[in-house]
Amino acid sequence: MHTRLHIRSHAASFSVLALLLAVLAALAGCGGAATAQSTTPEKPLLSKDANGTPIVIPAKAPQRIISLGASDSEILAALGVGSRVIAVDYYTDYPADFAAKTKISDVNGTYNVEAIVALQPDLVLSFGGETRTADTKLLAAHITVFDLPQLDLAGTLMEMRLIGQLVHAESAANRVVQSLQQRINVVKAKVSGAPAVSVYMEVGYVAPTAYVFGGGSFGDDLIRDAGGTNVFGSDTANGGYPSVDDESIVAANPQVIVLTEDPSFGGDPNLVYQRHGWSVISAVKAHRVYVLNSDESQRAGPRLVDALEQLAKLLHPDLFS
Repeated sequence: MHTRLHIRSHAASFSVLALLLAVLAALAGCGGAATAQSTTPEKPLLSKDANGTPIVIPAKAPQRIISLGASDSEILAALGVGSRVIAVDYYTDYPADFAAKTKISDVNGTYNVEAIVALQPDLVLSFGGETRTADTKLLAAHITVFDLPQLDLAGTLMEMRLIGQLVHAESAANRVVQSLQQRINVVKAKVSGAPAVSVYMEVGYVAPTAYVFGGGSFGDDLIRDAGGTNVFGSDTANGGYPSVDDESIVAANPQVIVLTEDPSFGGDPNLVYQRHGWSVISAVKAHRVYVLNSDESQRAGPRLVDALEQLAKLLHPDLFS
């Protein structure tokens, strides 16, 4: 997913529409708030990246970082190393100071490798295996590139800490992750004991096919932690983002439908009520069709917890009144 999972982060934030639709992509970036740590971790939290490249912690704190995905950009911002980020992808739009940085890709997710090399980065980060062509060219030019794989929610938190290792901001990363985990725990405690609500959570839809959060995706974890049951949680196809047809969705009969794609890409509850054959679904009959902010729900970054909190309120409004 691209952060196109902004899975739209790269074509939409791609977190997941652009990648899967291709179908199928933070918190305030404070320049230089975090200082390089005096010691370098002996071992990275992840041994290899999405391309199979061994991950090695730089001996010195990188000072010229480029982000090829909005998810990575938001993580770097949350770690307070914004002053060291010299360029970002087209779809990085948060926080504002990152949105204003030099862009090294276009609306189609095409990267300007020559421009990246000319900027002389000492670390390039990307996400989800979506930038393999650019990665290969950059590696051939002896640029340090690490492409973080798509993982579940716990894996996403681990990757935030890994980025902290890579940029020598481990303490900041640990603080961010600890805060996010505390918020996750609060939500889980709040919905504990409440009847689970069956949920269909959509990444993107092009009739008669939808791309959804399936088993192994961070979206599946969001549903579970928010007090729901993913109707496609047993489907782990396409790395946890399976494609399903209208017939399967109707048969699953979810109590709640959650859209995560941008409204310009179909993330509009009113359109769901018009989909052919969907009128018999419990969620449609009960008018329980909702939309989450696509940047928060499709980007594997700090704002995933914002999406979790909102999702829990949608599934169990009585517990959050």
